[in-house]
Amino acid sequence: MNYIYCMQSLFTLIFCLFCLPALAQLSDGEIMDLKTGRRKEDTSYVYWLPYAENKRFLLIQASNSKMSHRDELSLDFKMKKGSKICAAREGVVIEARGDSDKGGLKEENLHDGNYIIIRHPDGSIAKYWHLEKDGVFVKVGDTVQKGQPIGASGNTGYTAFPHLHFQINDKTGRQILTRFYTRRGIKYLRPGNWYKCVRL
Repeated sequence: MNYIYCMQSLFTLIFCLFCLPALAQLSDGEIMDLKTGRRKEDTSYVYWLPYAENKRFLLIQASNSKMSHRDELSLDFKMKKGSKICAAREGVVIEARGDSDKGGLKEENLHDGNYIIIRHPDGSIAKYWHLEKDGVFVKVGDTVQKGQPIGASGNTGYTAFPHLHFQINDKTGRQILTRFYTRRGIKYLRPGNWYKCVRL
């Protein structure tokens, strides 16, 4: 019995040491290296900001933000209901919902959000969440172009105020830290800043 227990403990230790780090998201240090340019060779895709050209919005949460993005590589843009949402990259719509008018901070609201999910040519997917009721302009199977209007922002799902939640996952499901074209060049975004959509 003790032998079986010891083997189980050993297996658990090996899993924690070697497997869990591979499943982890980027650390705060790695995120800061990317944001500040300390990691020089960056070949990651450069996205357009997910709203209309020349519009600017405040980024209220970014990757690993402490409010609700712990261990999460996603972005929250504060915007009024009905603000136009545009595809940050071309692809095909694989999921969409636009019939909900519910939002709040109760556990049941986790399943109330309207959203669009688009698969890109490299297999990665973009998720656009908290859209308003009837604020989804595309349907599953549609091909969308970069910059194309796809929906309208709202306040549905698990949310305290109107905003757009934007997230990218690679083809394995791993979250990706995203960089964007901005009027100050290609940037990893930082919360507390306003970002204007430019298209290059």
